[in-house]
Amino acid sequence: MFAITVDIVLNSLVLGGIFVIMGVGLNIIYGLNRVMNLAHGALYALGAYFGFSVVAAGGNYFVALVTAPIIVGILGLVIERVLITPMRKRSMIYTLILTYGLMFVIDGLIKFFWGVETRFIHLPEFMQGSVSLGSASYPVFRLVILIGIAAVVAALMLLLGRTRLGINMRAAAEIPEMVSACGVNVRGVQISGFVLGCMMAGTAGVLAGPLFTVFPIMGHDMLISSFVVVVIGGLGSLRGAVIAALMIGFVQTLAEFFITEMAMVIVYMLMALILVIKPLGILGEGKFE
Repeated sequence: MFAITVDIVLNSLVLGGIFVIMGVGLNIIYGLNRVMNLAHGALYALGAYFGFSVVAAGGNYFVALVTAPIIVGILGLVIERVLITPMRKRSMIYTLILTYGLMFVIDGLIKFFWGVETRFIHLPEFMQGSVSLGSASYPVFRLVILIGIAAVVAALMLLLGRTRLGINMRAAAEIPEMVSACGVNVRGVQISGFVLGCMMAGTAGVLAGPLFTVFPIMGHDMLISSFVVVVIGGLGSLRGAVIAALMIGFVQTLAEFFITEMAMVIVYMLMALILVIKPLGILGEGKFE
């Protein structure tokens, strides 16, 4: 029983941590740019493939964990400047359609450059095997990935809470006019937020690659899960997204362990219940557009 409990708790934290990175990234993009990025899952897959390529070329997994998000962030900058900027003054439906189409373009590019075969990110030797936790054992690579997730989330919290850019991002998400009146380049802050959100998707992809394997449409299910996190947490609420992600990670892990075929059904039922009780998200901080 102890071994089962350890597996469920740690697997919930790992899955919930991936959801945190994805959901917060999606919320940062929306909060600053009022863009619901439907290509977020495709960028997640792209991060996993870049990570795979770095490792396959002889690089270390931790090198891939640094370089892949940077590459995805550069791509995010190109997307923002070339595609999102011309749509800023139009209704949100235009960016929804645009990013929806972009998702399939990225899917096609992945298949063109990497093929349709399932790929595996090979991990360093020290991450293989298991470690004893009392009477239970747990895969080392999952523990390392959990530590990596914690480090990424801690770095993000420091960025948003302790740096000038992060403070400007939080302020611009609430009252951009006031921030602009204070002499801050709001447009630059919005671009930075979009790039940061894309980098978080790429980071999640590299972290999740060894957990779920790497395949062209791996981002589709993750995009759906990310939207569930955003809806439960509240549109635009970073704190709500963190709580919702951990909650969904636990519920989905628990459901997959006991009733595999009903796992996502239970998650959607939970989302519907929270929407009825708390339509603005679990903390009541969400925004309607």
